[in-house]
Amino acid sequence: MTTPSPGSPGPPSPAPPSAGPPSTSMASLARNPVLRVLFAAMLVNTLGNGLFMTISALLFTRVVGMSPSQVGFALALGGVFGIASGVPMGRVADRLGARPTVVALLGAEGVLVLGYTQVHSFWAAVPLICGVTFLDRGATAVRNALVGQALPAELRMPGRAFLRMATNGGVGIGAALASVALVVDTPAAYRTIVVLNAVTFLGAALLLTRVPAERPARDATSGGGGFRALTDVPYLVITVLSGVLVLQQGILEVGVPLWVTRETHAPRLLVSACLVLNTALVIALQVRMSRGAEDPRVAARACLRAGTLMAVGCLLFGLSKGPDPWTASLLILGALALQTVGEVLYAAGSWALSYELADEHAHGVYQGVFNSGFAAGALLGPLVVTQTALRHGMDGWLVFGGIFLVTAVAFVPATRWAAANRPAWREAPA
Repeated sequence: MTTPSPGSPGPPSPAPPSAGPPSTSMASLARNPVLRVLFAAMLVNTLGNGLFMTISALLFTRVVGMSPSQVGFALALGGVFGIASGVPMGRVADRLGARPTVVALLGAEGVLVLGYTQVHSFWAAVPLICGVTFLDRGATAVRNALVGQALPAELRMPGRAFLRMATNGGVGIGAALASVALVVDTPAAYRTIVVLNAVTFLGAALLLTRVPAERPARDATSGGGGFRALTDVPYLVITVLSGVLVLQQGILEVGVPLWVTRETHAPRLLVSACLVLNTALVIALQVRMSRGAEDPRVAARACLRAGTLMAVGCLLFGLSKGPDPWTASLLILGALALQTVGEVLYAAGSWALSYELADEHAHGVYQGVFNSGFAAGALLGPLVVTQTALRHGMDGWLVFGGIFLVTAVAFVPATRWAAANRPAWREAPA
């Protein structure tokens, strides 16, 4: 791919076809002009996410005036709206194009986020939270479709891995910057963070206008078959299995902090160490462990290994209850490392399956379906970990690990079935 000359208008243009596959080294990915734009947009957007995630609980409770239970209810309801957004927003992307759709969604979300500075009650906050979450999850699904459209098939997997580095880096930078507001601890400081978060959405939208636009495929703009992903049973099965492995996020978000502080003799500081270790391992391993996963069979085996590692990690978490602080700490760090490697493998495998088993001319709806499964797993993860591991100790961790293991084993036959039943229209030219 070629980079436009300095000051020239328009988006980066794709390179002419070459004899061999493009390099997927870190340096070559960083030089790719389309990936550079996507990386910058993701970094800006997730920096805003990190800003808001850090102060959101205090914003809702101390500024808006909501109780913790009200915050939990509103966020859960917003999560339901997020699950529902992927498919309709994906259909819009298939009809109008992924680039204009995601730009519009991010712009609208930025404007809506500003509403957090004006609400002062539970009833005013709930519809706003639902609206923001609907737009946010829809934008995520469409952005994934945009990656599928803007990058050649051989660059989708390493490209997604490269972009995940921006996600982790952006959230970390945003969280660090938001710590200033935590120190100041005033309503004005929290509202300032909200405004900065809104600006990042608008900045990301502007950056994405430089991604090459794809013309919607003819079959996507026609009246029939626009939602066929909803009847593609093999793809739906893969989506459900992937959603189950996403439950692992609940362990890092809720399970580790509560388990370490309430059920083990490990120091509280270990919670922060786990977050740092998770971020560092994802950044260090994601690109490397995503290479070669483009083949659905390889991707399925990656998910098999991912679920197995997550299951072993659950066992180590359970064993950390009771031992002395040093032993407990080593067990927890070992468990977290296994869980994170599993997370990296799962990400690589699931990305490949979500693209390779989808209709090339309807990435919007297919990524919408897949993202809905992801959103459902992310929503249910905290509930599952609290009702298994945190309530029943070792027995609960074994149940949770068993769920991961059964799901992991199911990936290989499910992928074989899906690959053997690829409808002819997936291979047909536009």
